[in-house]
Amino acid sequence: MKYNGFYYWMFKGSMKKVLAEKYGKAYAAEIMKKSRKVYRELVERADDIGDDNPMAYNELFALAFVAPYMASEKKIPPETVQEMMRRSLYHIKWYFARTDLNTPKGKAENKKSVVKYAEWYTPENKKSVVKYAEWYTPEKEAQYPTSFKVDFVGQPYEGACYYRITRCPVCAYAEKLGVAELMPLFCELDNVMITLQHGVLHREQTIAAGGEYYDYYITGDKEKAP
Repeated sequence: MKYNGFYYWMFKGSMKKVLAEKYGKAYAAEIMKKSRKVYRELVERADDIGDDNPMAYNELFALAFVAPYMASEKKIPPETVQEMMRRSLYHIKWYFARTDLNTPKGKAENKKSVVKYAEWYTPENKKSVVKYAEWYTPEKEAQYPTSFKVDFVGQPYEGACYYRITRCPVCAYAEKLGVAELMPLFCELDNVMITLQHGVLHREQTIAAGGEYYDYYITGDKEKAP
């Protein structure tokens, strides 16, 4: 994957602060210095899923937190990594709070990236967002065979803010790196981000927990799920 240090740069301050609080400033500085190099290596060794992939940010985001965990040789417990993630998200909560999932506009904004990805991954079908995600062109599939796979199977009702991910390169890479124990923590971040957007995530399963997919059925926190 092409290196992009934006997410590491954005969250390094929050991560370092958590480490300093728990283990002291010297240790925090040491780990963060090492993790900068580790992050670059992780990104560059990851499978190529397309430089212009609209969902690549998911993997770049996750690897920002994998980096200090691996830089510490996994001496930092997952619970501390979880706190680093949570603190980092709340550091930019203003960004998520701009979206109100109680409104049609907010729902559309939340779904925007996955719809954009579906269009990017399946450009030959221009009739339906559902078909975008279900009909993979041989060209894209052959070029990026390990990229995210998205569909809308199981949508509870027409117009619902819903989609699911049936193939996740982040999970696959975490397994390869030997850090699969972090994946459930990343899944929990979905709840945090959606809560900051005034929403509720109704989820049945995750790939990280052994399920077949990640399902995203989202409603506003002021509405009832039909």
